[in-house]
Amino acid sequence: MRIWRFMDTGASTASLNMAIDQAILAMHAEGKSPPTLRIYQWSPPAISLGYFQRPHGIDLAACRRLGIDVIRRPTGGRAVLHFEDLTYAVVAGTTDGIHSSVTDAYRLICEGLLAAFRVLGFEAELGRQGAKAPRSDICFLTSTTGDIIHKGKKFVGSAQTWHCSSMLQHGSIILEPHLEVLVSIQGGGRVPSTNHEEVLKRGMTSVREILGHVPVTGEIGAAIRHGMAQVLGVEFKEDELSPEEWSLARKIAGQHIAKEPCQAEKGDQVRQSMS
Repeated sequence: MRIWRFMDTGASTASLNMAIDQAILAMHAEGKSPPTLRIYQWSPPAISLGYFQRPHGIDLAACRRLGIDVIRRPTGGRAVLHFEDLTYAVVAGTTDGIHSSVTDAYRLICEGLLAAFRVLGFEAELGRQGAKAPRSDICFLTSTTGDIIHKGKKFVGSAQTWHCSSMLQHGSIILEPHLEVLVSIQGGGRVPSTNHEEVLKRGMTSVREILGHVPVTGEIGAAIRHGMAQVLGVEFKEDELSPEEWSLARKIAGQHIAKEPCQAEKGDQVRQSMS
């Protein structure tokens, strides 16, 4: 059976979290990092913008006032609030059994998450590309094939990018509802409703709302590990970042990757979105 690495790296800053994902992806593409499943959280809370997203619809002043960092993801899509959510990241490639088709790769990883949610005690389903939703800069008000929904409401949004034949897919699992924060940071009047919170309530849910409570992070992580192992046909070995990965991650984090849209580097393909 193939061995993959599993890591729970706890809570880190937005810049370090995104830098770690990028570092693992870059080193996996060079054959220097193993296929990896990582779970993590964000401290302080943050908004992650899609790679090509202009932040016109996000109230940056409100983010500063609320102590919410703003970072740009290496993946596409729209803004995601990382506030008491749990983020997963999978770095693997075609040689590890990942499909080169965007849709198939999304489906494979999301099936692992669906299996994890069954372990936690509830059924969910894959989202559908093109489902009608209000135009918004907020990820969880739009729909793609990387979504996971419960009773028609989205609670997992995922995004993907490739470097050569290596893929990074990461996504946010909403644990707690923080609709008032989303309303506070929504700018530009892009949601066609005078009551943004009602629009959010109709399109989003959370693990707390589904289960009536939020399992401890270790329990959720164990479920994700089990579900991914089952679907991917792999065995996970708990490990840490290598010194080389840490060094590259710190270097990337120091470059402050979060403000203006940038161009993809040669060899990169930003595919689909957390939207």
